[in-house]
Amino acid sequence: MELIKIVKLLDGQPSATRRALITEHLSAFGVRYAEQPYATGTNLVVDLGRATNKIGVGTHFDRVPNSAGANDNGSAVAVGLDIIRRHQQARSAAGVRVFFFDEEETGLLGSRAYVAQHGVQDLKGLLNLELVGMGDRFALWPVEATRRGPLLQAFEAVAQHQRVSCHRFDQIVTNTADHVPFRQAGLPDAFTLTVIASQDIATAQAYYQALAQQADAGQLMNILAQAPLFRHYHQPTDTYEKLSEATLRMAAAAVWETILAAQ
Repeated sequence: MELIKIVKLLDGQPSATRRALITEHLSAFGVRYAEQPYATGTNLVVDLGRATNKIGVGTHFDRVPNSAGANDNGSAVAVGLDIIRRHQQARSAAGVRVFFFDEEETGLLGSRAYVAQHGVQDLKGLLNLELVGMGDRFALWPVEATRRGPLLQAFEAVAQHQRVSCHRFDQIVTNTADHVPFRQAGLPDAFTLTVIASQDIATAQAYYQALAQQADAGQLMNILAQAPLFRHYHQPTDTYEKLSEATLRMAAAAVWETILAAQ
């Protein structure tokens, strides 16, 4: 299964179509899923394995209206589906819950609705995926230098074993993602994974320096435009052709190995 082909199917489609495409893949896998309708949207949740306490893998399928939504966040949807495929093929007993959240782009409404209804008591942690289709190294956020947690430390150990550079950021330019409601509900081992390039790190340092110097919005946007990660962020140019199959598979492999290591 080429992950980039999944992203291609999702490109530019409305949320209802993107959700339907996900359910088509789940049905093809022979996987049961739950729909969680709430006031303004519908989440999809897939439970795998026999363990009572699950490791959460978060994605969102909605997109901003003017963007095709490939890296943000069709890339994560493709990786989430690949995690389910790997679990099925391995006939694994690992406890995993894969989320396909609605309405992340309009205030984390889908993840907030899930946490409000179900809480976090049966989760060991949450590895949330955002923009995982471009670059060659991992960014974990918001993860300050002193933070510890079994899932976090398992991911960093896997990245080291796979010889992929892994960087902690105590904040990132987007500032928010679907890990937030889980942290707020008392799940400390919840964080977001993004895949980045070396140039993104240099740009981030310049951005935060400019922010500290109270640069205006135009200056900040000009700095961001230099980062490969943000060049197409929330733009019509965020299309599947910009993504890398190798990057998607690198992310999927790291997440899957982390799930196995953190059981």
